[in-house]
Parts: sequence; structure tokens; C-alpha cells
Amino acid sequence: MLNVIILAGNAVADPVTRTTQTGKNISTVRLAVNNPLNDEEVLYIDVDTWDKQSEFVSKYVKKGNSLSVVGRLKSREFTGNDGVKRTAFSVVCERVNFIGSKKKSDNVVDSDESPLDKEIVQPTNIAAKAAAAMAKLKATANDGEF
Repeated sequence: MLNVIILAGNAVADPVTRTTQTGKNISTVRLAVNNPLNDEEVLYIDVDTWDKQSEFVSKYVKKGNSLSVVGRLKSREFTGNDGVKRTAFSVVCERVNFIGSKKKSDNVVDSDESPLDKEIVQPTNIAAKAAAAMAKLKATANDGEF
């Protein structure tokens, strides 16, 4: 099985950061992701970042930033106030990048400060990179390595 999700969207609010009982930091940022086939359809997806990524996201990501995210999909079940069981989905982030061009006003950090890849990704490159990654995975699966 393969659980990989790639998203590109805009942060709808500043990240929310909290600390778990074991002392790990987690920052959650909600992305608005547009459907390229239907301009009126927008998904709002929570993206969870942990530890060093959490520190980076809480420090540099702001409402309105365009981001690309690579991670895995996670679900959790809960019972709503009305007694109905529900399922919520979020993304556990493996990699996050800013999208668009660098501006002097953008916060850019030294590569030694965070383990995150801080390259600025042009939106047209995201689909090409995703297609190349999927082709590589498919070729590996066809070789019987899975």
C-alpha cells in the first residue's frame, strides 16, 4: 500500500502550535486547495507538522502564504455533539515548501536553521515533480520490489 498526498494551496490562517504530553511540538496549518477543474470547489485541509518542521512552520508560515506539501493522509473517528460518528482527515507533513517567487519582504532563513527544504517552488513544477515521482513508484512496483 502507498499513502502519499501532494497538495498546493494557501494558508487560510496562521499556524496553531501546541505541545503534546510527551513534549513534542505540533503545528497545524489549514490549507485552502482549489479544484483545477471547478473554480468554485475549495477543500480546506489541516496539515500537521512535527518537531523541527513545527518550529519552522510556526515561525515563518503566515496566513495567505502559498505552500506545497508532501505527506501522508491520516484519519480519525469521533462522535459529534449530535451523537453522530464522524471521520476527519488531515495530512501528516513530510515536506513543506513555499510556492511562488521570492520577494525581499519574504522571510527566508539560513539552511542551517531548519531541516526543511526552503526552496521556492514554481507552481508549474509541482505537477511535473509529482508525475515523475509517481512514474518512479510505478516502475518500482512493476519490477516487483513492493
